[in-house]
Amino acid sequence: MKRHYKKFTLFILAIFLVVSGFGCKGVNCGNSQEFKKVTLQYWGVWDSSANIIPLIREYEKAHPTVKVEYKQLRFEEYERKLLEAWADDRGPDVFALPVSWLKEYEHRLAPMPSNTKVPVYELQGAIRSEMVTTLKTFSGLSPYDVNKLFVPIVDDNVVINNKVYGLPYALDTLVTFYNSNILANQNIPEPIKDFHDLIEQTPKITTSRDGSSILQSAVALGGTDNIPVFFDIFSSIMLQNEVNVKGDFFDPLDDKASAQRMAEVFNFYADFAKPGRASYSWNADMDNAFDLFINGRLAYFFGYSYHANEIRERGVSFEWDVTNFPQARGASETKYYADYWVNVVPKKSKSTNVAWNFVQTTATDKGLIKGYLNANKKPTALRSLVNEQLNNNDVRIFAEQVMTADNWYKGYDQPSAERYTKEIIDGLLDGTLYLDDRGSTLELYVSRINKTYSKIDE
Repeated sequence: MKRHYKKFTLFILAIFLVVSGFGCKGVNCGNSQEFKKVTLQYWGVWDSSANIIPLIREYEKAHPTVKVEYKQLRFEEYERKLLEAWADDRGPDVFALPVSWLKEYEHRLAPMPSNTKVPVYELQGAIRSEMVTTLKTFSGLSPYDVNKLFVPIVDDNVVINNKVYGLPYALDTLVTFYNSNILANQNIPEPIKDFHDLIEQTPKITTSRDGSSILQSAVALGGTDNIPVFFDIFSSIMLQNEVNVKGDFFDPLDDKASAQRMAEVFNFYADFAKPGRASYSWNADMDNAFDLFINGRLAYFFGYSYHANEIRERGVSFEWDVTNFPQARGASETKYYADYWVNVVPKKSKSTNVAWNFVQTTATDKGLIKGYLNANKKPTALRSLVNEQLNNNDVRIFAEQVMTADNWYKGYDQPSAERYTKEIIDGLLDGTLYLDDRGSTLELYVSRINKTYSKIDE
């Protein structure tokens, strides 16, 4: 009888603890709106579920009322799917966005709030410690905070009108991939350090038939369609040569020196695809540059960390390595081109505060983001992890470049800016355009790019 009475008493006590909100402090879990369960929809492109789910699960462990469901889409369909979903009020609460698209999407985004309130699961109690769920207030990041936490280019990119619109998990920069076997076969002991080295090595490496049909190429430069990141390469050369391209307006012709440098950049780039030039190494008939590198027919390929991961996965038959993107010889400082994605929160989300807490926590918590970066061999965007990554051979070269990484596009239609750049380069190569003393081709280019700096109607 006593045994049954004890069991009954324990049973009643257990019920009491459950219904009384055991583990919640300050507010009744069942009745408070802040303790309601929230499911966030998170959309991305390049991260697979295997890449991102471990990071999500770590966040969920400390935030018991939040569940995050991730969906990966193809880049080709991404923008269309987003617009269709918003039209039907079923879009994501968080989504990844190329940082160069941020101004285009600004009118659709909720900036980071000054603070968020989210339940967290944490250890409390000085004498008798226990894990409890408690409502906690988190301060949002100011532009100053972003500058202190992240490498310099992030603040320049994600802060618009003194508001923070997105945060990255990683920050990628252009580097030089090289085929060690090709260099050794040409008695070249070291890879290029600057563009002067590249011009010297190109005639030694490039082999062609009849002076035009290229059998082995030194470098993928000069072209557009068959060079995956031609716009980024071209942009990097502009920045290195101090063409006036940064700012709220695209005005590289503002002074004579900048206009001259702009012309020199176009000529330098195009010369690698002009038969008869000493630097001739590329043409429009060649296969995709990355495929040529994979197949052992290209000595130098300019790309990003995701290219390194793909090379590892495909298992090439030659020795390869990575070094820094070449600089202008004699330059007083290094400049590397940054291209990366940021996580943003749309205005149409019904849980903007919780969504921003998820973005901020996962992007800034060193313990969380370090696991993601290490597992996926990605370079960090956080200042505090740069030195650690300098000792990691998988990402060392990328980590060396993040502190001086830069980019320039501040308009509302980056794909069009890329298309206009392609049209000028193609025109210079096929003879339909040329650089004359009056600068009409440069003026055409500037006017086209500036069209993309006009704000899109909301």
